[in-house]
Amino acid sequence: VNWSFVGTAFTNETRPTFEPKGNLWAPDINKIGDRYVMYYSMSVWGGEWTCGIGVATADKPEGPFTDHGKLIDSNEQGVDISIDAYLYQEDGRNYLFWGSFREISVIELTADGMSIKKGAVRKKVAGGQYEAAYVIKKNGVYNLILSTGQYHKGGTYSLVVGQSNNIMGPYTNKKGEDMNDVKHELMLKGNNRFSSTGHCSRIITDDAGQDWILYHGYVDELDYRCLMLDKVNWINGWPVVNNTYPTYTGYSAPVFR
Repeated sequence: VNWSFVGTAFTNETRPTFEPKGNLWAPDINKIGDRYVMYYSMSVWGGEWTCGIGVATADKPEGPFTDHGKLIDSNEQGVDISIDAYLYQEDGRNYLFWGSFREISVIELTADGMSIKKGAVRKKVAGGQYEAAYVIKKNGVYNLILSTGQYHKGGTYSLVVGQSNNIMGPYTNKKGEDMNDVKHELMLKGNNRFSSTGHCSRIITDDAGQDWILYHGYVDELDYRCLMLDKVNWINGWPVVNNTYPTYTGYSAPVFR
């Protein structure tokens, strides 16, 4: 709930140079082995087909990070708007999800997370209208959480989810309809206090066993997106935030002992 500024991932001297305008955003940081690996998005302002995902490493989560350049770009993978990376780790294997409003893809990376695994094939797991993939496994089932809708202030941006028994999909809604056909279940949408609530970054379980989700949204009186925190409840095996609306009364904080 209370945060303090630690620093920046890159300095002016160490920031990546292959994206000349410095348009870097949407970092995803994971511990792989004994170091922290960050995937970041770049260059949407240069056009959809100039987008890509870079990779950097550090000995500590707060950095400083050393850039290692491009991991994926739109042209090499044949997917425009190749941004919004998320790494899912299981049994020593690394699966990178990414994509924005064209399709959501997944591909396996090497054990160190620094490159695409030899022979790995990209798999499309969700159709257009989605971005910002996040995956959580609950009771043996994979939940693919995505954002959809208009993300401006007062927009329809929201969180939706599909499930699969396989990390590579197919992911479906409760009726068994495929997310490749833009079918899903609603997890969170805006209300009369907050709008454009979406882009999940993490779901964290506190020491009381309660799951909490971090995402962003607009507060009515502000003209910028704020970091949001809310409870996730599992109803009949599906994740839902407060009856699909952000909490703004009677809220509590996570328990960390």
